Amino acid sequence: YMCVSRTVSPVLGLVMAWVLLLGIFIFNIPMMAYGFAQYLSVMIPVPIVLTSVLILVFFIGLNILGIKWMMWFQTILTAIAIAALLVFGFGGLFHMNPEYQTPLFPLGFSAVAIAAIPAFIMYSGLNGITELGGEMRNPRRDLPLILFISLFILVVIYVAITYSLTGLMPWQVLGETEGAVTVAAGNFLPAWGVYFIEIGALLAAATTINAVLAVISRDVLRLSRDLVLPSFFGKVNKRFRTPARAILLLGIISIAGVFIEETIVRYATVAALACLLMSLVIGIAIFLLPRRMSERYKASTFKLKGGWLPFISIGGACMFGIFILLGCVSDPRSAFYFLLLIATGFIYYYARRWYLRNKGIFIEDRLKKVEEI
Repeated sequence: YMCVSRTVSPVLGLVMAWVLLLGIFIFNIPMMAYGFAQYLSVMIPVPIVLTSVLILVFFIGLNILGIKWMMWFQTILTAIAIAALLVFGFGGLFHMNPEYQTPLFPLGFSAVAIAAIPAFIMYSGLNGITELGGEMRNPRRDLPLILFISLFILVVIYVAITYSLTGLMPWQVLGETEGAVTVAAGNFLPAWGVYFIEIGALLAAATTINAVLAVISRDVLRLSRDLVLPSFFGKVNKRFRTPARAILLLGIISIAGVFIEETIVRYATVAALACLLMSLVIGIAIFLLPRRMSERYKASTFKLKGGWLPFISIGGACMFGIFILLGCVSDPRSAFYFLLLIATGFIYYYARRWYLRNKGIFIEDRLKKVEEI
């Protein structure tokens, strides 16, 4: 947001932040809450919508209590989730039926490309790691290490799970099965092992909700300090030293998103489209960065030299644009939600600008100030 608003344009920076925030908290977080509730319902009968709301309320309260307590909790849950996913991903490799993976693309490669759009949301969380840089002791050293290690672990786990899953169940059955990982685990694990995988799936959804609330609430602080959002949401709780108002705002938006009651795939698609838009705009911002923020770019530790910067930034922006178009064409309902987010973003920007101008504040000037970064 800060890079885009300072290098491309203030209005584009705000609209991008608006679409991303609402895309994540109206669609992505409710998707994770529904996923948690559906996997829990495989173990015990629970009301899906109510369970989704309750898990959100739990993590809203947890994040308000404080980041140190929350991070220890997150670390333990993530370790258990990763262990369970590794057991399924690599254990399933030895019990696959090769006939289930023949042909490799039963619906054609275009179906794979379309399926990659909602899957994109599973990798987009890597961007959020940088948001916690201000709370790290040595972000210059830690951030690159965390990013590369996290990406490697994600790729290994996701590829192993996907490959095993398609070899343990026919694709026709797989697409219609709720809690597919748990069902597939029953093909090669004893009852206690299936239960462990079930817990891992639950924790994978739970830790995502927890982490996203922790990360994006810091974005709300920045938006409030720029007066993009009312300054009321930029206050830090004196007792817990957390952005409690920002967390509460995002939590309420997420709970509202649960009551849209869309399919898991559509929740994921709209959230992915929002993240793809962010990636597209950031690609443009990176291309302009050496010229618009030359001193900052020269002082940076890591730089893309030669033709790598335009190749990665513009090439990436074009690729993300193609996936956005593909996602909108393949699912008009998701396209409607996505375009609605963009339209309301522009409406909010100009309404907010008009409100602040009546108070003698020019928001576009504030969003251009590089020295505040």
